Amino acid sequence: MQRDFQRQSNQTIDSDAASGYHWQALRLFNLYRFFLSMGFLIIIHFKFNISFISDIDYVLYKEAAYSYLFISICILIISILFKTRYSWQANTPIFVDIVAIIIIMHASGGLISGVGILLIVIVAAHSLLMPGKLSILSAATATIGLLIEHSYIVFTLHNPINLYTQVGLLGTVIFATSIVTNLLALRARRSQLIVENQALQLATSQQLNAHIVSAMHAGVLVIDNQNHIRLINMAAKKLLDLSSHDQISTLKDLPATFEKCLVTWQQMGKNIPSQQIVSTGPEVRFSFHALGKPLPVGTLIFIYNVSEETRQAQDLKLASLGHLTANIAHELRNPLGAASHAAQLLVESNDLNTEDKHLLKMIKESCDRMNTVIQNVLSLSGRKSAQTQQIDLIPWLSQFINNLVIPHIPHPEVTLQYDRNDILIEADTSQLTQILINLCENGLRYSLKKTQKATLILSVKTSTQPETVFIDVIDQGEGIPHQLVKHIFEPFFTTEKTGSGLGLYIAKELSQMNGARLDYAPTNTGCQFRLTISQRED
Repeated sequence: MQRDFQRQSNQTIDSDAASGYHWQALRLFNLYRFFLSMGFLIIIHFKFNISFISDIDYVLYKEAAYSYLFISICILIISILFKTRYSWQANTPIFVDIVAIIIIMHASGGLISGVGILLIVIVAAHSLLMPGKLSILSAATATIGLLIEHSYIVFTLHNPINLYTQVGLLGTVIFATSIVTNLLALRARRSQLIVENQALQLATSQQLNAHIVSAMHAGVLVIDNQNHIRLINMAAKKLLDLSSHDQISTLKDLPATFEKCLVTWQQMGKNIPSQQIVSTGPEVRFSFHALGKPLPVGTLIFIYNVSEETRQAQDLKLASLGHLTANIAHELRNPLGAASHAAQLLVESNDLNTEDKHLLKMIKESCDRMNTVIQNVLSLSGRKSAQTQQIDLIPWLSQFINNLVIPHIPHPEVTLQYDRNDILIEADTSQLTQILINLCENGLRYSLKKTQKATLILSVKTSTQPETVFIDVIDQGEGIPHQLVKHIFEPFFTTEKTGSGLGLYIAKELSQMNGARLDYAPTNTGCQFRLTISQRED
């Protein structure tokens, strides 16, 4: 295992050479080599009186020092200009250092000069730069070089033989330094590999999380305790109408309504009911979560598009309603048809008086009303998903008004108002027709009831931030009491005895299926219902 890790460490050095980490350490050591060689020359050039250097051979010393300086400069320049073959640049100069220091030590008087101690630094540096067999080889080379140099002095110059003990001790120190430094370097490399692998995994996880958050349909927003925005995805920008903003860094860059919701949550500790943050944007729902325990360090906020949530629940709701309406149709339609048919047969009888005929008429009208309710529920439960297509809105509305026929409302007057005629939308034409018929029928009926004239205004407006189309249906009726507004889109809710209470409910459901939103907008006179649709350009 140690060999495998050593091999992995050496491979890591080669692969990391381009990153500059090991090259930086190598350049620092090359710089040390340059200053060391300069130091040798300075000592001899200025003729410093160094007490531990004796019997110096000036000629050999100068030649060795100048050669060592030249080689050091070349090695330093190569390491700066060429970032290739790290192992060669880290290993080869070490043996040059050993040879140069031993020669300078010999020229300075041998082991007694103390220059040989510098070999410890060289061997230790080699173990740090390139731990492994070659660093042990350099220690062996330095020790053998010391033995050869001292033996040469003993046999040629007849120096005392008792210095072999010091040579052995210095060689032992060199070997011990090499081994210990190797172990420390390998342990450091092992820790470095672990840290690098963890950093790589962390970076990969962060990239993965960033992609996941960016692709989420729900808005994600993270705010720290200093109200700085740490994260905001594209969905949150769209829901808060910030798509065109490049710099979003603080809470002040968000809509003021959102800031109020955040402050309310921080004070009350509970989520805020869904609301419309931007006047031209969708209704959104917030989910606040404190980050950090026990002391919070920020807030995680999920932003949901209520209309999208409603649309996703539409299929499930319609499936459940389909089972219900199937039972209603099975249980009521046949008996209702039989009762209606019996009432028609009785009307044809000549034995009935006026009072009996009036009662039969009431039975027939009640049967027709019940059948209308069943038909509306069946049409809602059996409705397919919207088949949208591009619609040139103004010509289409003009044609809709010309073909508009409302039972029991003669000569309806519908006025079309618009600020531009080149408006394109995506919608299901049949479902859009039914939405407008339901709204127009209500508006014309209430206008007729109050003013004795069936008048209505269809107003079309556009907005560019974001690109949205508003279709307003405005009548001149009595209006809706404030306490009843929150119930008007509920199924089977009606203020009239003859109404089914499904007209506005069906219109709102169809609007959501087309990605639109139907809202009630109170006015000073009458009622105004607004259909908001995303605009599509060519």
